[in-house]
Amino acid sequence: MSSRSFWGLVFSLVGIFIIFPCLSYGDSSRSAPLFRVADGYSYWIDTRQNADAISRVALQSRSWVHRPQASVNLGYQQQPVWLRFDVKAFHPQNIQLLMELGSSHLDQVEFYLTQIQDGAVSVLSSRVTGDQLGNSNALLKHRFPLFATNLRQPGDYQVFVRVSTTSSIIFPVDFKRPEAFFPEEAKIQVFYGLFFGMMFVLAFYNGMVWAFLRERAYLYNMAFIVFAMLYQSTINGFGSFYLWQNNAAINQKAYMVGTLLTMYFAGRFAIRFLDLRSRLPRLERFTFYFLQIFLFMLVPALLLPEHRVVGIIYFLETSVCFYAIAVLVHQCLTGNYWARYLLAGWSILILGALSFVASRIAWIEYTPAIEYLHAAGFSFGNLLVTSALAARIQKERIGKHLALEKALHLAQEVTQLTLEKEQMEASAREELERRVEQKTETLNLMLRQLQSSNKKLEHATITDSLTGIGNRRFLDASFQGVIDQCQLHRTSLGVLVIDADYFKRVNDMHGHLVGDRCLQHIASILQRSARRNLDLLVRYGGEEFILVLPATDSNGVLTIAEEIRQSIESDSLSIQGKEIRLTVSVGVHVSVPDATDDAESLLLKADEALYTAKRKGRNRVEVYRHGLDPLKA
Repeated sequence: MSSRSFWGLVFSLVGIFIIFPCLSYGDSSRSAPLFRVADGYSYWIDTRQNADAISRVALQSRSWVHRPQASVNLGYQQQPVWLRFDVKAFHPQNIQLLMELGSSHLDQVEFYLTQIQDGAVSVLSSRVTGDQLGNSNALLKHRFPLFATNLRQPGDYQVFVRVSTTSSIIFPVDFKRPEAFFPEEAKIQVFYGLFFGMMFVLAFYNGMVWAFLRERAYLYNMAFIVFAMLYQSTINGFGSFYLWQNNAAINQKAYMVGTLLTMYFAGRFAIRFLDLRSRLPRLERFTFYFLQIFLFMLVPALLLPEHRVVGIIYFLETSVCFYAIAVLVHQCLTGNYWARYLLAGWSILILGALSFVASRIAWIEYTPAIEYLHAAGFSFGNLLVTSALAARIQKERIGKHLALEKALHLAQEVTQLTLEKEQMEASAREELERRVEQKTETLNLMLRQLQSSNKKLEHATITDSLTGIGNRRFLDASFQGVIDQCQLHRTSLGVLVIDADYFKRVNDMHGHLVGDRCLQHIASILQRSARRNLDLLVRYGGEEFILVLPATDSNGVLTIAEEIRQSIESDSLSIQGKEIRLTVSVGVHVSVPDATDDAESLLLKADEALYTAKRKGRNRVEVYRHGLDPLKA
């Protein structure tokens, strides 16, 4: 991608994710001529826990506290909170009105539309909703609490809202007519549809690249994007509306869990992306241990109420933002080429995160624009960083291409010098020979380095990175040659398919890292049985291994298969003080291959024998028998 195209894409994204939502947010119906909502709001903390009826609450005069802000920000309250909004209707006809509280974390919300005349309170309409009630009483299905009412005649109205919740009472309040509300909500849905769509594509791309390259930077970035989507879905209400269907328990914990894991995987990705382990090992270790705090905080986040934990989470989120800025600036100044990409990509993300935290602790007013800035930072930052990861792959390819060009150029120089040597042999033989030898030595060195690199690359492509034995590609390249040799010399060929029993249970109980150790343990035992140069041992996929034994009769193959099974069963594995016992099932096929046999058919027969071993209870050796249905064996 050219520089002009790249920056064109960047500015297009800025337009989509920043300018578009801000324009949409600016279209407010508070200035509509049909009605007017007074500036700010009044609140009263109900210390008597709903002891007063709405008529007595409406007539309270001394207890109400007025605030001029458009958004409500009262933090965490142990008692219910009453909110009052004054609305004046001008139009003589009926006015339909929608009131939205921009938070999906309110346990119970009571709406009341009243009029006060001559000291008497008339309740014109009311409704009760909230995530603890599953929004079952909501007149309109919406991601936030929504109150629909009618102003039937001109005059002064009061909207009272009683909020009871264990979460924070922080949300913007918006009054709109339906013809203004629904088009704006459609724009918001489009914006977040673009956001989640882009984030999903970026997560999928990083996951696929990790699956092929096994570079953990892509895995960490994929996890970072996934939990950022979870984190964002809890803020904007789409998680509770579309995913967990107003499940209050999940809704309360998903925000804190999403925040902690987003910060954790972002940090792990940055360590890997900046290559801090080789550049600054001490900084890498300090950052790693600092990030463990986020994992530790998952325990209180899941067990304790939100108001006891969220302050610590906000402190950690702010700290990691400033820490990230300091590290990235330092790395840019010390010549880390990739730090510039990360600093550019995360600048809007960090700004959005800091603005969000500042609004949650009432340092600045909380508005929907802060949510849009937050989401724009995630999408823009991850797009730029994913582009940088792709650029790193391209840079490595270019480096290899330049090395080849340099070797070719040196070869051309050697040829030219050889011609010069023939033309000037009489007068400058010694000088030319010295220069030719010097260039030839340089060329040979380059060629040796290139051959060494090619050998390492070839070995890496046919070797399983986890166990160090051959992989499926190695089997595909070598198996047919072994079959041809056995056909030529009319010798028997044994094929063993070995599969670890109940391996998913090991992963579920002990984790994938322990599962990897178990696979390495099995591979080391199998290597003892593949001692000959002609034997082929590969990890075929997951927990399945294949051992090919040429020039081995059926008794020898069965003996080896049983030795493998017994060795794995008896040789337990101790990890972190836990003893893990493994067993395997072995499918065996032994024959003198004829002209109709190929690698696929032999593996299929051994695999059918393995299936029979699984059906008979596992931890056993079974031999393929022609014509025997494995389901009935």
